This record gives sequence, structure tokens and C-alpha cells, in this order.
Amino acid sequence: MSAPSHVSAESVNVASALVEALLAHGIDSGFGIPSIHNIALYDALRQRPQFQHWIARHEQAATFAADGFCHRSGKPAVVFASTGPGNLFTLAGLLESFQTNTPLILVGTNVASSILGKTCGALHETPQQLEIIRPLTRFATRISRPEDIPDAVASAAKADGPAFIEIPHDVLLAPCGTAAPGCADESPKTDEIEQAVTHIHQSRTPAIVAGSSVDTDDAVAALKQLAETLHAPVLTTTSGKGVFADDHPLSMGCISRLGAAQEVLAHSDLLISIGARFTEFDTGRFSLKAPAQQVQIDQSPEHVGFPFPAAAKLFGNISAIVQGITGSLKSRQPWCDVAAIRAQERKRLESLNADAYSALMLLREALDRDDVVANDQSILNYWASTFFPVLAPRTFLYPSGSGTLGYGLPAAIGAACANQRTGRNTRVICIAGDGGFQYTSHELATLAQYNLPVKILLVNDNSYGIIGFLQRTMFGHTHEVQLKNPDFCVLAEAYGIPAQRVTDLDGLRHQLASWINARGPALLEWRTELKAPWEAGAVNRPTGLQPGGKN
Repeated sequence: MSAPSHVSAESVNVASALVEALLAHGIDSGFGIPSIHNIALYDALRQRPQFQHWIARHEQAATFAADGFCHRSGKPAVVFASTGPGNLFTLAGLLESFQTNTPLILVGTNVASSILGKTCGALHETPQQLEIIRPLTRFATRISRPEDIPDAVASAAKADGPAFIEIPHDVLLAPCGTAAPGCADESPKTDEIEQAVTHIHQSRTPAIVAGSSVDTDDAVAALKQLAETLHAPVLTTTSGKGVFADDHPLSMGCISRLGAAQEVLAHSDLLISIGARFTEFDTGRFSLKAPAQQVQIDQSPEHVGFPFPAAAKLFGNISAIVQGITGSLKSRQPWCDVAAIRAQERKRLESLNADAYSALMLLREALDRDDVVANDQSILNYWASTFFPVLAPRTFLYPSGSGTLGYGLPAAIGAACANQRTGRNTRVICIAGDGGFQYTSHELATLAQYNLPVKILLVNDNSYGIIGFLQRTMFGHTHEVQLKNPDFCVLAEAYGIPAQRVTDLDGLRHQLASWINARGPALLEWRTELKAPWEAGAVNRPTGLQPGGKN
């Protein structure tokens, strides 16, 4: 077995210098699991109480928690993992963060440097570990010597998405001095602003779609100023919900409301997309039609031009670009009666008598503007992604990058930890189905250990409900979707977490306040069978979801 040798707690080594470099970049929070290969890092963390660490029960959950932490706080968190399986367990979380450009830093070990690249049966030995993980990161490197620390941490800290720093475990113990933090160059590119302004001047009916890359207070304010100057209707992507408040008079809600969104875009002659990625989920399997003329603004060119080509493309600091455009525009009169469209849409949804929609409206009324909702993937989450009104930035977490199950609880944990670090006293709600919840239900232990005030709404239909709906729709029957579940209330109570159960919408209505306002964590199980939004007629069925269609 290849294991670290003893090192004095007083020595200054690579592990200590690495933590100091992270702190120098303002990165002071992380999640992980101590292991035989990374215990030097944990000793460095012990000596630096200004760095807050939370123990997870699985590396996948730790990565989801870091994603949730960043979505809530705007700051990257660190995931500490170990050689081989520990690092590989983070891949699903890295995929989610990679697809949504959410910064986090994975610090993972490898076998001793003397045997790197050899197949010799070392503990946790994984061939080509760095190359396996690299494609799901925006930056990946190996620290082989103390001098590598400043540039590695500086590059990881400014990466537009997840970064991976790999360290052979023996290198962690190598002596070194204090690592300088390095520097980052953040020069926005705004040289095509005039071209964008020309397209906007020529437009009579512009519409705006905003996404999750509108990720700073300045960018949110710039978006609002542009919308109010143009009096243009604003839609958001699922991951961008909250960057433009849903109760703003110009808000049209989420673009995945295919009917209402398509109506607006059909009458628009220019689409201005700001920090938005047009995913298959948001566009109804890319069936959404957009205006021929488009101005696309984003932090980087990676997703620009798909699936809609752009006449003007601007990359860089979103706030600076949008402010530059708005400064060249004059105020206009509105071309679209957003209030009338919203009222008609609300009346249509209420007429469906869908328990899912009613439950979300009850929840919205019970929450404050800045309370956080973290989503897993279930029928109720599909409804929430489209119809739950979000009133503030960084308050709606959804696995829109990967569509994975198991995201909700650890992401809610990350958001609750971010609240602690930033001094916020807002509530955090996790919405999950029984299937997805069991991917990461072990993180109930993390909730209990830190007494994090996360409230879990667990919708239990004893099945993979959305898959059952798809099977019935496409093939006329279901197969392998029924689940044998534990008693979730007993499971929560085994961790010391209060739990209660309701079986209908009235029961949910009566228990909502006591559950939301409980001290510490709490679980509310709602046993019900909800209709999917397509099944209830809330949104149009995309291509392929017709009987006999192909997925």
C-alpha cells in the first residue's frame, strides 16, 4: 500500500501552501471526504479555521453541493477528493457545472509521483486520471512541485466553470514557502457594440432572453436597465430564472413555456440573448422558433450561434457590454402587452385544476422573495422549472446542465452553507421525487451533522413517474418504473430530522407553514400521483412525445 509518511504539523508543505493560495483568491469554503491520500490537505485545513469545510457522504454529493454553493453565493467552492474512485465519483457533478459554466475547484490526489503512469497495483491507481477528468473541466493541471501552485490556483480560480488540480499524494508533503496568489486578467471585449446597437435601432419588436451567465449584481442591473429602456418582453432560460424577477411588469417567465414564449417570439423581429444557453429542455427539443435577426451576448463564444445563428456576437464582461449598448439607446414605448398575456396564461393554468401547479403557487405564497428553491428531477420539478415564479437572483437551483437525478438535496445543502458564509438568513427548500431523492438521500446525515435549515418537500409516487408518463405516451405501457421505497419519515427521523406526511393538496396546504418555519432541517412527504405538465396540457408536447413517436 502506498500511503503518506508522517509529517510534522509545524512544517510548511505543498498542502499548506495550496490552502493559503486558495484563501488568497478569496476561496474559503469547501466540501469533501478525508482519505488516506489527502489527509495532508485536511491537516492544512485544520490549521486554517478561516477555511470552512463540510463533510459530505459521497463525492458526487460534495460536487453538487459545491455547485449549489456557487449558484447561491457567486463564489466557487472546493471539492476535496482522493485518488481514483473518489475523483471519479465527482464526474456527474462536474458535468452539471461544466454545462452551466459554474465555477468550482476539484482538488484531487493521485498515486505517488514515482509511480505515476505505471501499472503496479498501487492503492486507488487509475490510468490516465487527469485525462479522464479533463474534458469535464475548463482548466485541469497537475501540481508536481511547489513552484506550480501559484499559476495552478490562479488559473483554477478564474476558470469559467469547474477546474481540476491533481496532486500526487507525496507532493502534498513536500516542503515549500508561501505561494503567491498570481493574478487574473479580466478585460471585457466590447468592440462589436456599435454593430449590436445598429441592429437594435432597426428593430421594432425586440425580445430579450436572459440566462444564468447574467451572474453578478451589476449584470442583473444592466439587464433590467436595457429591458426598461426598450420596454421589451423578457424571458429567461430555466437556469437563468431569477436574473429578471418574474413579478417585473416586463417578465414573461421561463422560455420553456413553449406556447406563451413562442407567441411572443413569433411577433418579435429581433432576439437579444444575454448569457443564455438554448438547451434541448428549454426549447422543446429545439422546436422553438426564433426571429431571424439576433444579437447574442455571453461571457465566452462556446454556445453562441446554436441553435440560432446570430447577426451580432459579443463576448466578455456581460455587465459592461449591456451597459455600453443601453447607453447608446433611447427609451421606447412597449410593443407587447405583457400584462394581458400573463393574465391570460395564469387563467389558463388555473383552469387545468392541476395539483402540481396549485402546490407551487402555495409554496410561492409561503416563501419570501430571497428564499431558495433547489430542485431535483421529478414531475413537480418539471412544473417548477417552467411555472414557479422566481423573484430574485441566485434563488432557483436546477440541474439544467445535465438533467441528473440526485442533485436537489446536496445542492440545497450547498446553498444553505453559502447562506451561512454570507450571513444570509433565508430559507432553503429542496423539492425532490422519491426516485431522485434516493440517489443522494445519504446526505440527510450531512444535514443532521451541521443542523442545516433545509426543508425537503419529497413527492412520493413510488415510481419513476416522469419515465412512466413517457412510456405510456410513446408505447402504451410501462416497464420497470415501480419502486419499493422505505418509510421516508422514519428514515429522516433516524437522523434526528423531524418529518411529517400528507396525502392530498389540502393536507399540504395545512402543513406548509409549520414545515417551512421549523427550526433546523425538516422533511415533508407528499404522497400523490401528479400529472406531468405535458399530460395536464400545461405546455405543448414536443416532437417525439406523441403516441408512437420516437424519443
